[in-house]
Amino acid sequence: MVGKFLGRVVLLAALILVMPISSWSADSDSASTLREIKKEIRELAADRERAQEKIQRLEKRVEQLEGENAQIKATNAQIKTETVQTTEEVKTLSQAVEQGPGPEGMARAFKGYLGSHTFTLTGAAGFDFIADQQSGALDSISHATQNSFFLDFEPMLLYRPNDWMLFEGVLSATFGNAGTGTDLSSAIFYLFPCDYMTIIGGLFDLPFGDWYEDQSPMWVNRFVSAPLPYGVEPVVPPAELGLQARNGMQWGSVGQDFDYTVWLGQGPGYSANVPGAVSSSPVAIASKQTNGKSFGGRFRVYPLPLDSDLGRLEIGVSSYDGKWLNGKWLTSWGVDFAYLMGSLQARGEWVQSYRQMPAPYKQDNRQGWYVQLGYFLNDFNLPGVPDEINNYVHRFEPLVRYSGVNQHFVDTDDIVATTGVGQGGTQMGLIPDFGLSGSPALFAPHSREVALGLDYWIAPSIVWQNEFDIELPRAGGTFINGAGMTSPVGSVSNDHAFLSQFTIGF
Repeated sequence: MVGKFLGRVVLLAALILVMPISSWSADSDSASTLREIKKEIRELAADRERAQEKIQRLEKRVEQLEGENAQIKATNAQIKTETVQTTEEVKTLSQAVEQGPGPEGMARAFKGYLGSHTFTLTGAAGFDFIADQQSGALDSISHATQNSFFLDFEPMLLYRPNDWMLFEGVLSATFGNAGTGTDLSSAIFYLFPCDYMTIIGGLFDLPFGDWYEDQSPMWVNRFVSAPLPYGVEPVVPPAELGLQARNGMQWGSVGQDFDYTVWLGQGPGYSANVPGAVSSSPVAIASKQTNGKSFGGRFRVYPLPLDSDLGRLEIGVSSYDGKWLNGKWLTSWGVDFAYLMGSLQARGEWVQSYRQMPAPYKQDNRQGWYVQLGYFLNDFNLPGVPDEINNYVHRFEPLVRYSGVNQHFVDTDDIVATTGVGQGGTQMGLIPDFGLSGSPALFAPHSREVALGLDYWIAPSIVWQNEFDIELPRAGGTFINGAGMTSPVGSVSNDHAFLSQFTIGF
């Protein structure tokens, strides 16, 4: 088409050049010739347009073919890559089949088998060394001076069958002063019926203050031993069997929170119907002294917002009430605080209880308190000392705690087999045991203790704790036994003890 067009253009130009212009006007055929030439020009223009349109269509087709070619090449490259990956996966799968399932594969298979069920094993283990140089007897009760090792293992089982239920069980196995003993520390069902409440049922640590529930685990407690109000002569019982309801809310800025716990329990019980007897809650049904139930609550507020840079402050109030013997009342209450500011941590508590007593006794009043301070040395650097040494210094936490108990009576029968595994008639209470120095001064009606601690934190849940206890009991009070025989408490010698404990939480 293009060649034909060019040929016609050349022919037309030649005719114009060879034909004299004067002959056009003279010749009668010139008009018709001119019309033919114009016609040819119009045809040439039409042919040129058709040629340009065809060229444009061809160019678009070429571009389309080039795009399709590029896409085909990309697809071929992707196919090659996927083929290589598939080959590698088949090779890896073949090796895995030959080697058998690994730990991750077993975990995935087990999780797939359980479906929504989850099972976790956690807990703690501790190893103790206790040296107690007891300086004197307590009301002619034999005592012993020992340097001994002890071991405690507390596995915690967590099982969650679905999104609204969780079971927690804690066992305690101790190799103590009389061999191995086991105990069911807690067994709790958690129910989550809605976003506004948690219901708890079972054997639980008493949510009174912060000690039993939040601070008593061996790797959480900053000291090896418990403060006196929660020691061998506790002001309130350590556990209950019953139901709880709890929840929390934010009432102000971020960090300004409030939480509550209310509960109904099996009811308080005591080792004997005499003043000063140790509370034995939770009480077995066969040993209950009444059919009355216990009830109580704990309410905590956090007044400082997080962006105030004033630290974290917790203020709480607690109560524990119930009927224990023929409708006689036990009433307990306490206040507590906890404050964290950078490397500084402080906490304290005041606890008081009042118990109605049968004749000939009038009442049984008890008071207890403790205050403790600790400071992490993570920001403390010794001058002129290499960084490697300061890195070890940063792991230390020095502590001090002062605690005391006031009560009019102490039941001497409770000192027998107070700790460990009882062996009929053996004076177990005055022998050291895991987390307990066994000092006679702990059983004085007006006991006092200054505890100095130095912890070395290997990891957030691995700690080596060292504690030096200075017992400073005050005179006064009365010893009584289960039969009601009384004797005044004479002077109780000051005592000193050293406790060292290596603990790991897992």
